[in-house]
Order: sequence, then C-alpha cells, then structure tokens
Amino acid sequence: MKLLLVNASPHKKGSTARALDECRAKLKELGAVTEYYHLGNAARNSCTGCGGCKGSGTCVFGDIDALADAFTGADGIIIGVPTHYAGAPGNILSALSRLLFSRKQCVEYKPIAVIGSGRRGCITGAIGDVQKFFEFASCPIISGVYPALIYGSDYESAGFDAEGLQNMRSVAENMYWILSALELAEKNGISHPISEPKIKTDIPSLL
Repeated sequence: MKLLLVNASPHKKGSTARALDECRAKLKELGAVTEYYHLGNAARNSCTGCGGCKGSGTCVFGDIDALADAFTGADGIIIGVPTHYAGAPGNILSALSRLLFSRKQCVEYKPIAVIGSGRRGCITGAIGDVQKFFEFASCPIISGVYPALIYGSDYESAGFDAEGLQNMRSVAENMYWILSALELAEKNGISHPISEPKIKTDIPSLL
C-alpha cells in the first residue's frame, strides 16, 4: 500500500506541511508506505483548451508530468491545501485542471482525501476547490471525524491545534481502512466498475 502526500502550499514547511506530517506519522504507524510531493511555488498555466493532449496523452505544458507520474504510482492520495483569499491557491487549481483533462486515468477510482490549513475561516472553501476535481474521476472521497482542516499560520502554530491534528489522524486512518478493504476486494475478484461512455447533454438542444 502506497500513499502519496501532496503539499500544495508554496511553503515547504508551513501549516500545510504540519497537517500532512500528522497524516504521514499515522500512516507509518499503520504500516503504509508514503511518498511526499511538494508542488512548489513556480507559476503554472491553467488549461488553455488547445487540445494538444488529445494526440499525445499528456499536457503540452510539461510541468505537471512529475505530479501525474506520482499520482500514477500511488494507491491513494492525500492533498494538503492552504487557504488563499477564501480558496485554494491558483497553482494547484491550474495543475489539476490540466492533469484531469489530459491524464485523468492516473487518478481514476483512487481514494482521495483533501485536507486544508489556514489562519482563520474559509478553509472549507479551499478544500472544496480541490476536492471537486476528483468528482470527475470516480474517486472515493475520504473524510474524517470532522471537516479535514487545521488552524495555524505556520508549522509551529498548527501543532497547537489538538483537534485539527486529530482530524488529520482520522483521515489517515480512514484512508488506510478503505485501501485495505479495496485490496481485499481485489483479491476476491471485485474490482472497480467500468464507466459507461460519457454522455454530454447540450442544454440548449433540449429547449
């Protein structure tokens, strides 16, 4: 069992990293293998609708290839996202908009958890911004005992949020449980469903 932990904050060692470290510690305790991926602070284009990925199977902007490969090699994914202006930062939104369009197969049917960090409110908005991408890829969404958020403006202050740290541990435990159940299902011949061909309804055509 291999879990990918993605830090979508521009800061390597901020409050988002503290939340992910709590998840990683719990997963290690349970016996799971984890890989850590920091998205970094480089600017990224959003999808331009150029259609170049239709022929190549990958985005023409190559800066998401490493992230897509990391997604491919993972059984489950936990994404930590900071809160910028009541939402997720553009860096992760741009990356996911292109990744889901060009290489959706790297995440399809994989359990996903999105955890959020912030100084005060609006963290759930940031979580929702990222979580919705995976609703387009048949991904089971993993929750905890409370919305998966932690309060803190930096690594140290986030460590004082006892309830937030508990939220992270519960998400990690539930992720491990679901992946264990999926492994058992696979051994017994139960695999994920095969999606029907996509139906795209043009609303004006119905009028």
